[in-house]
Amino acid sequence: MTSELPALYRLGIVGAGQIARMTHQAAVKLGITPRLLAEESDDSAALAAPDAVYGHPDSLAAFADTCDVITFEHERLDLGLLRRLEEAGSTIRPGAKTIAAAFDKMHQRRVLLNRGFPVPVFAEVRGPDDLMDFSTVFGWPVVLKSVRAGRDGEKGVWIVENQNEALKVISENSDRQLMAENYQPIVKELVVLVVRRPGGNSRCYPVAEVVQADGVCREIRMPASIGHRVATEARDIATRIADELEAVGVLAVELFLTTDGLVVNELAARPHNAGHVTIEGCPTSQFENHVRAVLDLPLGPTWASAPAAVTFNVIGGLDGIDPADYLPEALAIEGVHVHLYGKRPRPGRKLGHVTAIGDEMELAREMAQRAEAALHGRRPW
Repeated sequence: MTSELPALYRLGIVGAGQIARMTHQAAVKLGITPRLLAEESDDSAALAAPDAVYGHPDSLAAFADTCDVITFEHERLDLGLLRRLEEAGSTIRPGAKTIAAAFDKMHQRRVLLNRGFPVPVFAEVRGPDDLMDFSTVFGWPVVLKSVRAGRDGEKGVWIVENQNEALKVISENSDRQLMAENYQPIVKELVVLVVRRPGGNSRCYPVAEVVQADGVCREIRMPASIGHRVATEARDIATRIADELEAVGVLAVELFLTTDGLVVNELAARPHNAGHVTIEGCPTSQFENHVRAVLDLPLGPTWASAPAAVTFNVIGGLDGIDPADYLPEALAIEGVHVHLYGKRPRPGRKLGHVTAIGDEMELAREMAQRAEAALHGRRPW
């Protein structure tokens, strides 16, 4: 049974993974009980939301009739349907214009390039000949990307060193639209979260650094160790992109710091994995501010609550260990905040995250890393 709420707060969330789960929890804290459109009863958010409804994303039109504002935890959406819903008067936040730029990386690149934002050189790959032409001009390695976002845990980026590797990726992903980018040595991978209300009022979180391993985000550090000038430039780029796309809610702008400066890597029109650190690392988490923004409520402060905050993702391994079995060991590490998503373990699947905050980055990293190790049944180092 859904809660009786003022019409303004009849919020619907499409998707029911961990992003929706934490967004739902942030809304409940404010006295708002969103409705969820889930696909399976064991979806992470559905386990924590007894009033979830179930259906395929194509059920969005019927779901929209029960909500006054709809937001999303992923970009795997029918853009045509979103535009029709907007034309029919549904309030979609972020809107189709923003989601289109996050959903389709080729469209995203063209929009950003036309607006003067720094992006890598790119080209559409319709077949092996396109890739060979690209590599002839820009050399190897080449970065291949899926143009559209995949499901959680599905690989979407490949750095290929030669023609054989490239042809293998194209063959194995013949059902996916691909694009190529020139490879640039990366000094740091950065993420800037901008939260923006419909009228344009926005706030930026401190720039975060993400550390990848095997194409998976393993660690988030906030604030990134990049210096005031680069941090200011990164926040300026992100804010201008949010304004350009008329974003509402959280817009995550992924940036590469290269030897030639900053370039935009990708956009996400929703709360972002790198923003998990804001739950304990900032006065108002990205999830709560996303709820506030899409409901056009005053935004909360986004400054850093401590000099250092570090999050480690808890990723499923080949051993099939369930982190929930080792929760007591992780909780015994004082000062660490443990978040588990209620998911069944599977190799490569994000099962939770742990965050530590403190006065020094290395000490916070040590605490978070010890808790992550404990959840995998390993002796904390």
